Amino acid sequence: MYATIPVYYPSLEEAARKDEAALWCDSYNINMSCRNFIQDKAMTAFNTRELDAFIEELVRCYGTERAMYVLSRTIQFSDWDARFDQAALDRAGKTDFPDTREPREAHQVDPTTRYVTEIDPCVVNAVFVKLMELEDEQEETNHMNEIEQDELDEDMTAEL
Repeated sequence: MYATIPVYYPSLEEAARKDEAALWCDSYNINMSCRNFIQDKAMTAFNTRELDAFIEELVRCYGTERAMYVLSRTIQFSDWDARFDQAALDRAGKTDFPDTREPREAHQVDPTTRYVTEIDPCVVNAVFVKLMELEDEQEETNHMNEIEQDELDEDMTAEL
Protein backbone atom coordinates (compact mmCIF):
# COMPACT_ATOMS: atom_id res chain seq x y z
CA MET A 1 0.00 0.00 0.00
CA TYR A 2 2.37 2.73 1.26
CA ALA A 3 5.43 0.62 2.03
CA THR A 4 7.31 1.83 -1.04
CA ILE A 5 6.63 5.53 -0.44
CA PRO A 6 9.59 7.04 1.44
CA VAL A 7 9.24 8.95 4.69
CA TYR A 8 9.75 12.67 4.17
CA TYR A 9 12.11 13.71 6.96
CA PRO A 10 12.63 17.50 6.63
CA SER A 11 10.37 19.85 8.57
CA LEU A 12 7.28 21.42 7.05
CA GLU A 13 9.03 24.79 7.07
CA GLU A 14 12.02 23.38 5.17
CA ALA A 15 9.70 21.56 2.76
CA ALA A 16 7.92 24.85 2.06
CA ARG A 17 11.27 26.57 1.38
CA LYS A 18 12.16 23.79 -1.08
CA ASP A 19 8.68 23.91 -2.68
CA GLU A 20 8.09 20.35 -1.40
CA ALA A 21 5.21 21.00 1.00
CA ALA A 22 3.03 18.55 -0.92
CA LEU A 23 5.59 15.78 -0.29
CA TRP A 24 5.62 16.65 3.41
CA CYS A 25 1.81 16.60 3.54
CA ASP A 26 1.61 13.26 1.73
CA SER A 27 4.17 11.72 4.07
CA TYR A 28 2.47 13.21 7.13
CA ASN A 29 -0.91 11.79 6.06
CA ILE A 30 0.62 8.35 5.52
CA ASN A 31 2.35 8.62 8.92
CA MET A 32 -1.02 9.40 10.51
CA SER A 33 -2.62 6.47 8.70
CA CYS A 34 0.18 4.26 10.04
CA ARG A 35 -0.34 5.62 13.54
CA ASN A 36 -4.07 4.95 13.31
CA PHE A 37 -3.44 1.43 12.01
CA ILE A 38 -1.20 0.76 15.01
CA GLN A 39 -3.63 2.44 17.41
CA ASP A 40 -6.58 0.42 16.10
CA LYS A 41 -5.00 -3.03 15.84
CA ALA A 42 -1.88 -3.46 17.97
CA MET A 43 -3.54 -3.97 21.36
CA THR A 44 -5.95 -6.58 20.03
CA ALA A 45 -3.12 -8.39 18.23
CA PHE A 46 -1.08 -8.39 21.44
CA ASN A 47 -3.96 -9.69 23.55
CA THR A 48 -4.87 -12.43 21.05
CA ARG A 49 -1.24 -13.46 20.59
CA GLU A 50 -1.32 -12.46 16.93
CA LEU A 51 1.36 -9.80 17.18
CA ASP A 52 3.56 -11.39 14.50
CA ALA A 53 0.68 -11.36 12.00
CA PHE A 54 -0.09 -7.75 12.92
CA ILE A 55 3.54 -6.70 12.43
CA GLU A 56 3.67 -8.53 9.11
CA GLU A 57 0.58 -6.61 7.94
CA LEU A 58 1.96 -3.34 9.33
CA VAL A 59 5.24 -3.77 7.44
CA ARG A 60 3.47 -4.85 4.25
CA CYS A 61 1.22 -1.77 4.36
CA TYR A 62 3.59 0.89 5.68
CA GLY A 63 7.11 -0.50 5.69
CA THR A 64 9.50 -1.02 8.58
CA GLU A 65 11.05 2.46 8.28
CA ARG A 66 7.75 4.35 8.57
CA ALA A 67 6.38 2.15 11.34
CA MET A 68 9.55 2.69 13.38
CA TYR A 69 9.50 6.42 12.61
CA VAL A 70 5.94 6.78 13.87
CA LEU A 71 6.44 4.63 16.97
CA SER A 72 9.67 6.45 17.79
CA ARG A 73 7.61 9.52 18.62
CA THR A 74 5.52 7.60 21.17
CA ILE A 75 8.67 6.21 22.78
CA GLN A 76 10.31 9.64 22.86
CA PHE A 77 7.28 11.06 24.66
CA SER A 78 7.49 8.30 27.27
CA ASP A 79 11.24 7.85 27.53
CA TRP A 80 10.90 7.91 31.33
CA ASP A 81 8.76 4.73 31.26
CA ALA A 82 10.69 1.69 32.50
CA ARG A 83 8.52 -0.63 30.40
CA PHE A 84 10.59 0.25 27.33
CA ASP A 85 13.71 -1.81 26.63
CA GLN A 86 16.89 0.24 26.68
CA ALA A 87 17.58 -0.79 23.07
CA ALA A 88 14.17 0.58 22.02
CA LEU A 89 14.78 3.82 23.93
CA ASP A 90 18.21 4.20 22.33
CA ARG A 91 16.97 3.49 18.81
CA ALA A 92 13.89 5.71 19.12
CA GLY A 93 16.03 8.46 20.63
CA LYS A 94 18.13 8.58 17.46
CA THR A 95 15.08 9.41 15.34
CA ASP A 96 15.08 13.07 14.47
CA PHE A 97 11.84 15.02 14.11
CA PRO A 98 12.86 18.38 12.59
CA ASP A 99 9.41 19.87 13.16
CA THR A 100 10.12 19.79 16.90
CA ARG A 101 13.10 22.11 16.45
CA GLU A 102 11.40 24.83 14.39
CA PRO A 103 10.59 27.97 16.37
CA ARG A 104 6.83 28.23 16.75
CA GLU A 105 4.31 30.87 17.54
CA ALA A 106 2.42 30.30 20.78
CA HIS A 107 -0.64 29.00 18.93
CA GLN A 108 1.27 26.54 16.71
CA VAL A 109 1.50 22.86 17.53
CA ASP A 110 4.29 20.40 16.72
CA PRO A 111 2.54 18.18 14.15
CA THR A 112 4.56 15.11 15.13
CA THR A 113 2.88 14.98 18.55
CA ARG A 114 -0.09 13.52 16.68
CA TYR A 115 1.98 10.39 15.99
CA VAL A 116 1.91 9.51 19.69
CA THR A 117 -0.26 6.46 20.31
CA GLU A 118 -2.35 5.83 23.39
CA ILE A 119 -1.68 2.12 23.57
CA ASP A 120 0.05 0.32 26.41
CA PRO A 121 3.82 0.94 26.44
CA CYS A 122 4.43 -2.83 26.71
CA VAL A 123 2.67 -3.28 23.37
CA VAL A 124 4.56 -0.39 21.78
CA ASN A 125 7.81 -1.87 23.07
CA ALA A 126 6.99 -5.37 21.75
CA VAL A 127 6.12 -4.02 18.30
CA PHE A 128 9.14 -1.71 18.18
CA VAL A 129 11.59 -4.42 19.26
CA LYS A 130 10.24 -6.74 16.56
CA LEU A 131 10.56 -3.94 14.00
CA MET A 132 14.18 -3.39 15.09
CA GLU A 133 14.83 -7.10 14.50
CA LEU A 134 13.25 -6.87 11.04
CA GLU A 135 15.33 -3.78 10.28
CA ASP A 136 18.49 -5.64 11.30
CA GLU A 137 17.51 -8.59 9.08
CA GLN A 138 16.86 -6.25 6.14
CA GLU A 139 20.21 -4.53 6.64
CA GLU A 140 21.98 -7.90 6.78
CA THR A 141 20.20 -9.05 3.60
CA ASN A 142 21.10 -5.80 1.84
CA HIS A 143 24.72 -6.16 2.96
CA MET A 144 24.88 -9.75 1.70
CA ASN A 145 23.34 -8.68 -1.62
CA GLU A 146 25.98 -5.95 -1.96
CA ILE A 147 28.76 -8.45 -1.31
CA GLU A 148 27.31 -10.85 -3.88
CA GLN A 149 26.98 -8.04 -6.42
CA ASP A 150 30.57 -6.94 -5.79
CA GLU A 151 31.75 -10.52 -6.34
CA LEU A 152 29.76 -10.75 -9.58
CA ASP A 153 31.22 -7.45 -10.74
CA GLU A 154 34.73 -8.65 -9.95
CA ASP A 155 34.12 -11.93 -11.81
CA MET A 156 32.83 -10.07 -14.87
CA THR A 157 35.80 -7.69 -14.80
CA ALA A 158 38.23 -10.60 -14.51
CA GLU A 159 36.61 -12.34 -17.50
CA LEU A 160 37.08 -9.26 -19.67
